[in-house]
Amino acid sequence: MTIGERIRSIRKETGLNQTDFGEKVGLRQSSLGQIESGVRNATDRTIILICEKYGVREDWLRNGTGEMFLETDSTIVSQLSSEYGLDAFETVILKGFLKLKPEQREFLKDRIKDMLSDILDDEAAYKEFRAAYDKKHALPFAARGGDTSGLAEAAELFDSAFSAAESKENKDGM
Repeated sequence: MTIGERIRSIRKETGLNQTDFGEKVGLRQSSLGQIESGVRNATDRTIILICEKYGVREDWLRNGTGEMFLETDSTIVSQLSSEYGLDAFETVILKGFLKLKPEQREFLKDRIKDMLSDILDDEAAYKEFRAAYDKKHALPFAARGGDTSGLAEAAELFDSAFSAAESKENKDGM
């Protein structure tokens, strides 16, 4: 596939006619048509503008290697949302976290650690948290077929997860 054919592919993929596509990169319809048909070569300036305006990978446009489009944050988040079955609320939380500056993310992580530590240190809060966890996770698991043996196993998993987190926190000096 020639570079002109790749430019035509981009244009078709974006659903634009030659006039509309060319306007964004400073080309007239006739010039774009000549580039697409191979009568005229695309300049470096045109290639760079197409890549910038349409989110195209320059290596793909010049050589045909790799994927056509750059992965954007929104496409990556969409892929993660699909792969992990995130609902709209969870997707918004993920996008919001990614939009935070690094120091804001660090602050948020520290606040979550502090809250978890407060829960573990407060016996009443821990019991309430543990009861909610058991109700949501352990009890439905144990109730299958009237078998309650899974309840003890689920409780152990819960306790070991918090013990491991607490040990790591103490080890890391947090």
